[in-house]
Amino acid sequence: MNTVKLIFTIAILSCTTFVFGQEGQLFFSLQQISDITWGVFVKPGDAISPSAQTAAGSGQVTIVAPIDFQYANLEEFGGSWVENARVNGPQEASDKSYISFGFVNDNPRIQLIPNEETLLFTFTTDAVFNGSFHLFDNQNDPFNTPNSYETNPGNDLGMLDFGTGNGMQTYQYGGNYQLPSKAALAVFVSDDEGK
Repeated sequence: MNTVKLIFTIAILSCTTFVFGQEGQLFFSLQQISDITWGVFVKPGDAISPSAQTAAGSGQVTIVAPIDFQYANLEEFGGSWVENARVNGPQEASDKSYISFGFVNDNPRIQLIPNEETLLFTFTTDAVFNGSFHLFDNQNDPFNTPNSYETNPGNDLGMLDFGTGNGMQTYQYGGNYQLPSKAALAVFVSDDEGK
């Protein structure tokens, strides 16, 4: 276990006060960057002002797509990510594939900037898939846990901030957000987004 993950685990187990709710939330977005390139972004909630001394300890991004969906050229900009699970056509959504990318380590480091987006990773896919895939909705997707495959799809990101001047702060994934993009992408927005 690397040092950041160890610190993150100890912090979760030993701290009695966490920053939950809007002030500690991080939000994901899936956006079209060019005709065939898509990016997954993270943005801090409006109520937090992350310092430059953050460290990510855990994370997952799950994309819901048609069964025949293929991607290529995964490129990392914030954190190291790898496809670690794919479920094709579960009984809860027989026409969908669930592709999960797991966080491996914080290299390159995820740099949160107040009120701005940070690119986590990009991938390319054929333009025929435009508008047919989106980020997993942790509250409302039919394949949410428990499910027929006994897998754990969903989105997650856990970060620590050591430089706020108020002791260590924790930031957690809180939902998805959508910005206008070149394609009419159906991204589901969490009801508790608070934007």
